[in-house]
Amino acid sequence: MSLSLHERISLSLAPERAVWLRLSRGLRPRLVERAVAACPPAEQGPAWRPALAALRGLLQEQPLPPRAATLVLSNHFVRYQLIPWREGLDTPEEWQALVQHAFQQVYGDAAAQWLYRWSGSGYGGPLLASAIDSELLQEAAALAQEAGLRLASVQPYLMAACNHWRGQIKVGRGAFLLAEPGRVGLACFDERGWSDLVFEPLDGDIATALPAVLPRMLLRLQRSPLPLEVYAFAGDGSAVVWPEPQTLRLRPLALPSALAALSAADRAACSMALLGD
Repeated sequence: MSLSLHERISLSLAPERAVWLRLSRGLRPRLVERAVAACPPAEQGPAWRPALAALRGLLQEQPLPPRAATLVLSNHFVRYQLIPWREGLDTPEEWQALVQHAFQQVYGDAAAQWLYRWSGSGYGGPLLASAIDSELLQEAAALAQEAGLRLASVQPYLMAACNHWRGQIKVGRGAFLLAEPGRVGLACFDERGWSDLVFEPLDGDIATALPAVLPRMLLRLQRSPLPLEVYAFAGDGSAVVWPEPQTLRLRPLALPSALAALSAADRAACSMALLGD
């Protein structure tokens, strides 16, 4: 297969599937080609291993010339924490030690084997940190190289989605809601940046499960008051409906236009990979 310099490759891994997309570049990317492989849940070992095996099969079926690729990882495969600002830290190594210590306090010695990334909103604001199994990253990079790709970027789903819709989210007291099969996250923000973060499991389809889960997520908020507006996206295309009485303004976020021509099932499968940039 020939790949134009005006095209890019985006991949995604989730517990139920692996996805490969070939996209045009630009502000409004066009979907050129796609491949999706379903996978069973892991019976033992890391939860991401079946999805990685499914991705290997997809890449073996699609010989590609050398190109950079972006990989988006389901929130099932990423751990997050909101970490308070610490005065007196200057070097990247000091911040790395702070982030790793925070995760080890929660997850124990296993956290020593994870790769950490974090973003802040300026001096004094908390850090939104993510942790990914280093073995997953190493195997994904090796797999991509076998297929003639260079894994240029690995993005947690939450961060990829926030970056994609950054221009539509107004500064103020609000929250970003991101739902995928089996998991939903609520990331709150205010004028200073990120202010709170909670995740909950989802049983069954997203549209049915969310109304019962959302009030529980609001009750778990500890660091911030209730958001005034909630920007919501469900990866399967479900309409997010806030349970009554509705005290918040819900701002649904639409699926990217590149997926408009696909069936509902295909849109659900491809939306995560499309958000990678």
